[in-house]
Amino acid sequence: MDSHGTTIAARVPYVVAYNKETVALDLVVIHDVWALSGRRLSYTDPRADDWNLSVLWARQKCDRRGKVNYQEMHTLRQRACMLHRLCQVCEGPALDPGTGRLSWVFHEKTHATTGRLSKPPTCMRCIPEALDACPRLQHQAHVYTSPDYKPWGVKGIVVSPSGPPTLHDVPLTDRHTLEYTLARALIVRVSDLRPEMAQNDR
Repeated sequence: MDSHGTTIAARVPYVVAYNKETVALDLVVIHDVWALSGRRLSYTDPRADDWNLSVLWARQKCDRRGKVNYQEMHTLRQRACMLHRLCQVCEGPALDPGTGRLSWVFHEKTHATTGRLSKPPTCMRCIPEALDACPRLQHQAHVYTSPDYKPWGVKGIVVSPSGPPTLHDVPLTDRHTLEYTLARALIVRVSDLRPEMAQNDR
C-alpha cells in the first residue's frame, strides 16, 4: 500500500514471459560443414542472431504483450539477465556495489556452496518487493549471495533422429549435443554461495 492506504499492484518481473510473445518455431536439421557431425539444428529461415554460445535459441517476441505467465521465463530476457548480470525484476544491475556480490532468493534452504542455476539474480533493491509479491516467498524465503558465476550450459530441447525431443541440461562443453539443442534458458555455475537472510529474519 502507498501512504494513502491504496493497494499498489506489484510490477511484473522483467524476466517473466507473456503469452503473446510466443512465436511458431519452424525447425529443421541442416547440413553444416562446421558442425562436428556435419549437421545441426536450425530454423527454416535462419538468422545470425538465432545462435549464441554456439547453440540455437528459441525465438520469442520481446514486446511484453498479452497475459502474464508467471510460471515461465522469457528465454531471451533470461539469457540477457544471466549474461549481463541484470536483476530479474527491474532489469537493473544485479551486483550490489557495497558488497560486490550478486543475490538470489530461494524458496528453500540450501547447504551447497557451489551449484548450477537457471534463475537470474535479484538485486538487493528488489528483494523486499519480491518477498511481498510472491506467496511462496511469503511462506519461506532464503537470500543467498555469490561473488559471480560462469556460464555452464543451457536448458533446452534436444532433437534426436531416433526418438522424440526431450528436455535436458546440456553443458557448453558438449558441442555435439548442443548442435541438436534448442536452448530455452542459460545455466550458470555459482561458487561461494552464502546465506544472508531467512524469511523469519524479516
